Amino acid sequence: MSLSDELFNQIKQLSTNITEENYDARHEQGYDNLIKIKDLGIEQGQAYKLLLKYHNSLEDGLSKEWIADLLDCICGWCAPHKYIWGNREE
Repeated sequence: MSLSDELFNQIKQLSTNITEENYDARHEQGYDNLIKIKDLGIEQGQAYKLLLKYHNSLEDGLSKEWIADLLDCICGWCAPHKYIWGNREE
């Protein structure tokens, strides 16, 4: 298994126990994993496609909403400084 696969699996694992109390902290962990995925050279479209496939497999609820928030950071539907594949300040 590649490092990018492991990072995607960690995101999926994080999504399994999302609560209102841990939502923001887990979001930061997922966001950090996405930055690592980008730094490995994974293209934006590939990252989005993999996470969207997982998103679409989830039941409605906090976990699905959480993944949607991470998808927003991939495609740029977020604050400019949170757009991972954009011109973030490092």
